[in-house]
Amino acid sequence: MEFLGRLTVALLILLYLSALASCSYTIKVRDGDTAYDRKQFAKAIPYFNKDYSKEKSRVQRGRIALKLGNSYQRLNDPTSALEWYRIARDNQAGIDALKGYAYTLKMLERYDEAKEAFVQLGEEIGSTYEFRREIESCEFSKKWLSDTVNRPYFLTSSELNSKYGDYAPFLTPRGALLFTSERPSPQSEDRYTWTGKPYADILIADQTKGLFPDTLLNRINTAAHESNLVLTTDGATLYFTRCGGLPETADQYCRIWTSTQTEGAWSDPVPLPFCTGEFNYGHAYPLPMGKGIIFASNDPLGFGGYDLYTSQPTVNGWSEPAILPPNINTQGDEMYPYIDADTLYFASDFHPGMGGLDIFSSVRLSARSWSTPVNLRAPINSGADDFGLIWTPDRKSSLLNGYLSSSRPDGLGGDDIYLVSERVIKKPPPPPMPPSLTFTWKLEVHTLSKILQIPEDPNSAVLGRRYLNGANVRMTGGKDTSFISPANQSVFISIQPGTKYTFSATAPGFLNTTVPFSTLDLSPDPDNPNQVLQLEIVLDKRYVDQEIVLENIYYDFDRWDIRSDARPALLRLATVLRANPDILIELASHTDCRGGTLYNQELSQRRAQSAVDFLIQNNIESNRLRARGYGESRPANDCSCSQCSEQEHQANRRTTFRILQD
Repeated sequence: MEFLGRLTVALLILLYLSALASCSYTIKVRDGDTAYDRKQFAKAIPYFNKDYSKEKSRVQRGRIALKLGNSYQRLNDPTSALEWYRIARDNQAGIDALKGYAYTLKMLERYDEAKEAFVQLGEEIGSTYEFRREIESCEFSKKWLSDTVNRPYFLTSSELNSKYGDYAPFLTPRGALLFTSERPSPQSEDRYTWTGKPYADILIADQTKGLFPDTLLNRINTAAHESNLVLTTDGATLYFTRCGGLPETADQYCRIWTSTQTEGAWSDPVPLPFCTGEFNYGHAYPLPMGKGIIFASNDPLGFGGYDLYTSQPTVNGWSEPAILPPNINTQGDEMYPYIDADTLYFASDFHPGMGGLDIFSSVRLSARSWSTPVNLRAPINSGADDFGLIWTPDRKSSLLNGYLSSSRPDGLGGDDIYLVSERVIKKPPPPPMPPSLTFTWKLEVHTLSKILQIPEDPNSAVLGRRYLNGANVRMTGGKDTSFISPANQSVFISIQPGTKYTFSATAPGFLNTTVPFSTLDLSPDPDNPNQVLQLEIVLDKRYVDQEIVLENIYYDFDRWDIRSDARPALLRLATVLRANPDILIELASHTDCRGGTLYNQELSQRRAQSAVDFLIQNNIESNRLRARGYGESRPANDCSCSQCSEQEHQANRRTTFRILQD
């Protein structure tokens, strides 16, 4: 599923509800584009099929085919998606069609073809860098898939599976198996418009275990999505994820809910207090010894996508969530954490893997550090989404047994539950350990620039990144180092544990950039004494007197306050301004055409001034900033107001900045 998108149904829910929270969906869907824009992919497909059959223009057929490919991919049907991506590519849909085709080939485990497609992608955008990880992962995934002799596990499909999505199993302290399912129920009669399937609920496989009375499950399951229910080892506290859909819910985001048992009675579920703001929280799992929970969130101040965090109960509630270090979290999605003794298992779509989400393990090295994540390989992982691994707690032998969830194509209902059993494999004795290990750490620094679809337009689509030749890079912290970035390759630098570093990069025609890097939460890995860590430094081209849109800057209706979901974008702008003390900017706000002209002008001026005030509060000098409200006078889409689509209105409601001439 997904946490619901290219990942899994559980991820699809989170992505969809994030969009739902900031958009209006009251307009009746009567065409494919409207359904697609509202992420109602199950509804969009019949419209697009009809439009494609009637369309004569090759370019328009390519556009429709690309959206069909994307729709099928988001409905977890990669076979259909692949065919439509191929058709889109044949009908001049360009880079996006080839990218969808390449990633879908990988998910279908057609690794040789996927590798060729990724090589072609790099050639078409002019970068040897952007898809190198995918090319490498195709090579090792093919080897893992073919090595059936040394596989340490085997999988069998669970009898719990149905034609609906079933995933995220959990064994209670008394041995009952809880899981999440999209099967129809009295609480979930409505259909989730992304997939066309019912909303998810928590089910119990064995009522004879006596832990969960129907009255409790009836309070947990509602017209919203409920998933990933877990309990503490003493059985006294439960956590689950609930995503929007309730009239009494103040927002539509995913939150972690909890309930406690006292004298046999369960309290009414309530969300954890730190689950606030315009982003999602979910997939909670109890930490050992009652020390809190580990969970996933797409807080935009993280490393990117969904990251893993921990939080502990305190006298006054719960501690501020603490993010796990960057060798665990990446710019992709990390989700579905599970801790067994000192080992963390989680799913990621960015660490080198076999296709969609893969399951990784990492061992705790100290209070705040973890070893380099290890891919659990086939058959635990596949080209599809694999996630939610748990081991049974009562081990009658030294072999592991457990469950995982997967969207692999041999299942019954999109996401399915599989039983995992460890095999006995005769292994050669390990080589003798050296008397002492010398740990050396290297940092591989990639100095890059963005490849824009329209090079002269800073707001055009980013096709990828390429190596930037001739940038001056300086590292401070530890032993200061500097170098000139070479063409088409990275630079290796020796680094030390327990150190904070700052990298500063400058290049003619580009904005200066600073990137922090820290090894404070990293410890030497006994299994990897010669560790190589990665750092990307991306420089943006310097555009003078051109409007640059700040993404994800939204305001509540008739308000000009800076919302919490707007702060990350403004904080990133503040970082750019601190790295470039010579530039002055105009920060502008624009409205759509609805509402009176004078009202829109005054509202946009207040919004622009709020953004400037926020930057001043974050130590940017006021004499470098100008606030300008343009109202509706400079639309990004110059459509007739009554005929503008909601998407065009949203594009017109934007916040921008412009570097002023010296």
